[in-house]
Amino acid sequence: MELYFGLFITCYANIYVFSQNTVCNSSDICRLYELNGHYIQWPNKKVEADYTYNKHFIPKNIVFTRAQICGNQVFFVSPRYKEGVPFTLGHMLLNGKDKSHNYVRPFPTLEKNVVDDHKAIVNAVDIYMGQNGILWVLDIGVVNTLEEKPKKECEAKVLGIDYGNGRIIHTITLRSLICRVRSRLQFLVVEYITDDKPIIYIGDGGTRSIIVWNVQGKEGHKVKLPSTSAITCTDSTAEDVFYLVLVEKSNSSYIYFTYLSSAELFKVRTKDLRKRINPRCIVSVGRKPCKMVILGSAYGSVIYFRIKGLKHLYSWDARDGFLEENMM
Repeated sequence: MELYFGLFITCYANIYVFSQNTVCNSSDICRLYELNGHYIQWPNKKVEADYTYNKHFIPKNIVFTRAQICGNQVFFVSPRYKEGVPFTLGHMLLNGKDKSHNYVRPFPTLEKNVVDDHKAIVNAVDIYMGQNGILWVLDIGVVNTLEEKPKKECEAKVLGIDYGNGRIIHTITLRSLICRVRSRLQFLVVEYITDDKPIIYIGDGGTRSIIVWNVQGKEGHKVKLPSTSAITCTDSTAEDVFYLVLVEKSNSSYIYFTYLSSAELFKVRTKDLRKRINPRCIVSVGRKPCKMVILGSAYGSVIYFRIKGLKHLYSWDARDGFLEENMM
């Protein structure tokens, strides 16, 4: 099987995928994939015409915001910020034959992405590819979130989908762990204690909390973060972006987290989160040199980010000091 590594940069309505094929010739080692809402693969022309006529397909409202790679597949999230997003979870194949513009297909199917089915994927906002082939999807259950009147279609949930056949393996309802008025779920990461014991961590920026869910034990809890984690925020935490990323070091695993408007980056051991930590377990990593838009992590300890308003990609290895000279 061909393996790919990739970087994803969102720019306005387009997402650029820089794909590095580890087995191809050096002359073809990097390829730029450009995607936007106009490049959608439909089951047939009639379905496309129906979606367009009923205003369920408005290309300018489709914005790809998250992506994960597994094998030769790239999975995309396109949140339902406004009307006209036909599916909120899609995928594309990297098979060496794709051209500059590529067509995104609904995943698992178009029928599994309808708004009025509470068992379907109503509004995905983040995804995480698990090491056992499960694609974890954070579905907030509210659509048209940037419209004047957002509409709640179902309870917030996490879905675990087999990336190979598209079958929904896990459905985790978050109703008991969120606040109906204040919660704002934006990011999730998944830590595998063992191959069959995943732990899900979800950031709730609106309540300054991290939700912890033991998939095997079918139970979860919510950890309230101390006020010091938001004391330097210049924006209201109810409206700010709350980033969290999983970093796995040789001696322990950590969740690094920060608000976009916060001046500081924090970390906490995942084993402390699983034990309903004491706030004293949270450590300030240091002051951020800029407004960091955190994109994710790779190679265990490397965090990727960009500066708000700029397109350049930067990285920092969490094994090094949190200093500007260690960022590249």
